[in-house]
Amino acid sequence: MLRELVESIAEIRFALVASGDRKALVSFGGDDSADIDRFAAVVAGLQALARPVGEQFPTCAGRLRLAMIEVDGGHLFVSRAGVEAYLGVLAKEGLDQGLLGHQMRDLSRRMGERLGTTPRSDLVNSSRTT
Repeated sequence: MLRELVESIAEIRFALVASGDRKALVSFGGDDSADIDRFAAVVAGLQALARPVGEQFPTCAGRLRLAMIEVDGGHLFVSRAGVEAYLGVLAKEGLDQGLLGHQMRDLSRRMGERLGTTPRSDLVNSSRTT
């Protein structure tokens, strides 16, 4: 799935799925294991930084949907891809951000189905209401 994403948009340098504990679960497009490990840590860190933002919306679940950082030369996108799993994409300038956002949302949904997206708390809450 990551290969399809990386190969579908020329500006993507590489993509990975990272766990909340800063480990790369799978990656595509990165050659250097140190870069992949560093990128996994950045992805996990960015989702951790997004958590307090989500807490500002107490009537919503407050979970990360999409975070983006733009720097000279490129972009970093992070989205939730399952329970404690996050999709990170590093892309060069010139990227169609809307296209990537759409493809990441679709890929995150498909990955979530494979990784299991229903957090325990959601299962407990749904069983109490039925």
